[in-house]
Amino acid sequence: MKLSLIIRIAWRQIFSRSNSGFVRTVSSLSIAGIAIGVAALIILNSFMDGFSESILKQLSSIHSPMEIRIPGGYPLDSDDIRFAANLAAMSESITSISPVLEKTVVAAGNSGDVVGVRVRGVDWDVEPALVSGERLNDLDISGEGAVLGTALSERLGVTLGDTLRLASTDATQFSAMGRLLVDTIVSVSVSAVMDFGIDEYNSAIVLTDLKTASLLFRHPISATSLSVGLVEGADPVREAESISTILRESYIAGESEYMVCSAFISTHQNLFAALGLEKIGMTIVLALISVVAMLNLLSALNMIAIEHRRDTGVLRSMGASPGTIVSTGLMQGGIIGLSGALAGSIFAVLVTILINSFFPIRLESSVYWIDVLPGKVQPLLILGIGFATIAACFIASLFPSLHAIKVSPSEAVRYE
Repeated sequence: MKLSLIIRIAWRQIFSRSNSGFVRTVSSLSIAGIAIGVAALIILNSFMDGFSESILKQLSSIHSPMEIRIPGGYPLDSDDIRFAANLAAMSESITSISPVLEKTVVAAGNSGDVVGVRVRGVDWDVEPALVSGERLNDLDISGEGAVLGTALSERLGVTLGDTLRLASTDATQFSAMGRLLVDTIVSVSVSAVMDFGIDEYNSAIVLTDLKTASLLFRHPISATSLSVGLVEGADPVREAESISTILRESYIAGESEYMVCSAFISTHQNLFAALGLEKIGMTIVLALISVVAMLNLLSALNMIAIEHRRDTGVLRSMGASPGTIVSTGLMQGGIIGLSGALAGSIFAVLVTILINSFFPIRLESSVYWIDVLPGKVQPLLILGIGFATIAACFIASLFPSLHAIKVSPSEAVRYE
């Protein structure tokens, strides 16, 4: 029997006005239940993925995707930097590298407070091109100067053009009278105050140039680490593992010091692992909605089979094969599943767009690192959930379909 005829029969048996109102109601509830389950799964995954991506984007707007360093905090000399540069030149995934000087110091401004901060000295001509986004590019800074987060600027009482005093903890010592002496204090002008996007960065990070950062070290060094830029679309975790293998082999061969390459995302792997575990748990819980909808679908298809028992007997007596009857039942499940998946997907996309555009979900940035929970519309995710739902509906409709062909045509039309 032609597919078009099977679809027409299945559609008529589901939505025909000759059915009892109860059967049509149960069929409609089955579609609604599937739509709710699909919408819940899509909305959950959209906002969970948007949350993770937003946090990663904020983190990556200050740091490069990878960095090379010597374990133990030892500085890199010019030979190490030269070797890493040659290694980067041989890789198609690496765009460039840039030296970085990082150190924990104490900072003081005009408010009288003394704050422990992390100073990150970078090359302003190279570093902005290595990080994601336009946050550093928009600063348009060259030469000496410091960039502070909004929270740190407020606490220290400094703003654009003021002087910030930085003192290295390595250069402190106690006098015979028990007083703390600091012999390395660096004064630097505040070149910009910006919102780094994460409260932790806004309150504890100072970006400056390499020359200013080098003054905070007792002995001159070239770099504490190297920022490594990647081409768009490259996987930093996989690339870091590949480069670390090469560095380890070079160390064994005596060609370089022992250096390792790590992806910046790996420093927050516990956070993203926790988010992934939470996403899996919530997905399983919300998937139970679809399970309940499948049970409702079974009830609806059984009622449709009983309601159209005579029609099935007539079709069998007219020469319809058992495969045709089973195909009709499967088509009924497919129609209900497709209707529910389509309605749920459209509803989920509309809700995500409306929330992003008009009803943003506000978060406490000091707790969640971001102040707005974004939703990310993912076509592949929607298609995956939709196809999985339709496939489950086909499987669920198989049992009523097989039961329908067990009744002989003569038995089905005996009392009609």
